[in-house]
Amino acid sequence: MTSTTRPTRSRSIRLLTIGAAASGLCLAGAGLAAATGAFTVEPRPELVAEFDAANEGTDFSEMPADYTEQQYRAFWTSGYTAEDLVALEELWSVDETEAKARAGQAVLDGAALPFAPGTHATAELSPEVLAAIDAFFAAGYTGEDVAELADLWSTDTVETKARAGQLLIDGQTVPVAPSGTPAGA
Repeated sequence: MTSTTRPTRSRSIRLLTIGAAASGLCLAGAGLAAATGAFTVEPRPELVAEFDAANEGTDFSEMPADYTEQQYRAFWTSGYTAEDLVALEELWSVDETEAKARAGQAVLDGAALPFAPGTHATAELSPEVLAAIDAFFAAGYTGEDVAELADLWSTDTVETKARAGQLLIDGQTVPVAPSGTPAGA
């Protein structure tokens, strides 16, 4: 009697374990699906106005292939931060331009993104750091230039922009020439 009870019990335990695991996977999948849908975003009106004012007269004709002004605008007016951008680059294993293009297109399409805007925001950047980043872009540097400098210096994108911008403010030379057109040129 012991020999017939034991295999039945082992089989029952295995089936119960498989059932519990399958239920757990279904529950996790349902939670993931619900969470993914929670992060559809759209441009925020206050950011749209700020973006339009900051980019008035900007020539977007030199945008890389497969990256549009609309995608760029959608990304930056939806509330995503530079830190979110770095997280998307790492998550998707793509460069900065590809991450902004993909996320911007998702915003335009109303598609889900992996996390909400501002999820990876760190402390507010100081006015000095913001001025350095502004100087960097005003000099004509592009996302590709940021990637090249980040590789050279082994820094993240925010630190790279701030460091290069500070060099410019201090009248020093950045080891990579800007590939874009300086502001006002």
